[in-house]
Amino acid sequence: PIAIEHESDFTFSAVLLTGLKFPTGDSSRLEEEFHEIDIPGAPLSGIHGHDLTLGTGSFDGIFGEQTSLRYKNIFLETNVQFTLRGDGTHQYHFANDLGWSGGPGYYFIRRHDTIIGLQFDVTGEYKDVDRFRGKAAEDTGITSVFLGPRIVASRGRWSAEIGAEFPVSIDNTALQVVPDYRVRGGISLHF
Repeated sequence: PIAIEHESDFTFSAVLLTGLKFPTGDSSRLEEEFHEIDIPGAPLSGIHGHDLTLGTGSFDGIFGEQTSLRYKNIFLETNVQFTLRGDGTHQYHFANDLGWSGGPGYYFIRRHDTIIGLQFDVTGEYKDVDRFRGKAAEDTGITSVFLGPRIVASRGRWSAEIGAEFPVSIDNTALQVVPDYRVRGGISLHF
């Protein structure tokens, strides 16, 4: 007898995520918020201590979901992540943050040991304004939407992805540095 493996035409998976981020990373750049001054004649800057800090000094809750739906070679993937920010150091409180992505795609190659696909991805973010000394830090809120292609591939125990995202809408609350485009990528080894 010969064993024949049959893969279903339809698959669905849903994952709920939760986590806790500890106050790691250097938050000393937040101290610059105490010493900001306007210099007459100097251009305004879109980069401040809260943009450069490597840590928040807060315990944060992270909640999210990932779903994947596939019918034959057509697939749909979604991701949502919400970060509930705790009180930070230096009287600075980062605002809660909601990020999401998703879109349809097609696997050009879908075999037992090899997958190559292309996805049309829509990503977005909503973040309210941070608070410094109890007052709104006006240059910290943003709502953005990006579109772009994402290539996914796997072979054996390795998988990789790369995507390019271009802004469709960026609504920021004051002078900020915002991206003209984004490139994301990753490589994984499954064991």
